[in-house]
Amino acid sequence: MSSAVISALPLGEADRRAFTECANQSFERVLARIEPKNPEATRRLWNAEDYVSSTLREDMLPIDRDYALHLVEAFLVHHVVDLAVRADTMSTR
Repeated sequence: MSSAVISALPLGEADRRAFTECANQSFERVLARIEPKNPEATRRLWNAEDYVSSTLREDMLPIDRDYALHLVEAFLVHHVVDLAVRADTMSTR
């Protein structure tokens, strides 16, 4: 069974809340797995709203809502690694 389809951006309030919550939960899981040197600095760089907005793009529409949520989680690993590297770089300055 397919979920709802997202056919326009920006996301509506309920979807934005769900996507932001999903991104925040996934961020914490990824952060725990990669064990960054500077987890608090990495957390300060994290912005779930910006991440969701940059992950879902107009050229992806229409898109199944569940699949879009999956993409938010799937692309997050690389994003968190990038944030951790930025945090490390900032701490060495």
